[in-house]
Amino acid sequence: MAYLAVLAAGGLFFIFFRGYLSYLVFLFLLILPVLSFVWLLLSFRFAGVRAQASKAAVEKKEPFSFMIRAKSSRLFPIPCLRVTIEISNALGGETERELLSFPFFAGEAVMEQPCRSACCGKLSCTVRRARGLDFLRLFSLPVRVKESAAVFVLPSRTPAPAAVTENCLLPDFAELSLPTAPGNDPSDPFDVRSYQPGDPLSRIHWKLSAKQGEWIVREGGSSAERSIRFLVECGSQLLENDCIMETFSRLAFLLVEHGIPAQVFWPEDAELGSQGFDGEEEASEILEVLLSRSVPPAFPVLELFREEHWKKCAHLIYITPKCSPERLTGLLEAGNAERVTVLLCGTKQEQEISHDVVIPVRPDRLDDCLAEVEL
Repeated sequence: MAYLAVLAAGGLFFIFFRGYLSYLVFLFLLILPVLSFVWLLLSFRFAGVRAQASKAAVEKKEPFSFMIRAKSSRLFPIPCLRVTIEISNALGGETERELLSFPFFAGEAVMEQPCRSACCGKLSCTVRRARGLDFLRLFSLPVRVKESAAVFVLPSRTPAPAAVTENCLLPDFAELSLPTAPGNDPSDPFDVRSYQPGDPLSRIHWKLSAKQGEWIVREGGSSAERSIRFLVECGSQLLENDCIMETFSRLAFLLVEHGIPAQVFWPEDAELGSQGFDGEEEASEILEVLLSRSVPPAFPVLELFREEHWKKCAHLIYITPKCSPERLTGLLEAGNAERVTVLLCGTKQEQEISHDVVIPVRPDRLDDCLAEVEL
């Protein structure tokens, strides 16, 4: 609009004041958009935008910042650059957009976006759109976006005030062979099948092989692999997921403090991911994976866990934002563990399940709730 007003004024000047000056002014106003666009073409070819984070990981409520770096040619500086950034938490619930404007600059310019998160998760800063404008703001062209940045906002690593039983402290607790039902002990044959190359001769069923005229081998079950197992399931609310991550982190580092190994299962695409840990480094790697997961899972995590033939464990700790009585009954009947503890994180009073294995965990009194947990 401003350019049109100036162009109209130049046209009136050319009409009422005949001469070289009015002619040159009007001609310059006519070709000015072309010159401006050509400058933009030359400048945007050398322009780029990238995001960086001041820190790789921070604690909750600790300040940090995302830095948006814009680069242009020194010979043909970009007249104006507008960048739209999106800051989101992978655990869901928080997405903010900001519009940043870089005025005429040559070389490199940096704008800092201060941040502070009250919830844990993987915070990502993504440049959604970057466009360069000409001097007259009549034309715009897209500018290359090189990379995004991410910061892990970590939950507390303070060990939970949960009770650790004497059995957990035994040196061979992780390799414990549990008394299991038929079919869960490898020494207890519960099925037979045809011999396959590589099967040990000690598992051949000689009498049955003689009757059927072919080699028949015994199949056994599985013993306990890890005696403590976590099943972590997130929901759709950020505060619930923050409570889930805090609960898992504090219990995991309690086990690390006592040198007790464990295994963690979590939803990953259309299946369950798993990883064991027995030290701070492995526990931190698992935390980063969990903080990066999008929620909620698109498949029934508990049902898939029950259907798979996991090795039986001594204690299964199921951390979830919801668990219906039907799901709880199915979990207890599945026999995946000798003992089951369900930690309902962030649930409301009316949604609680009255059962001795269910412990509601409130974000506002986390220590009191975790003190009821016995590992």
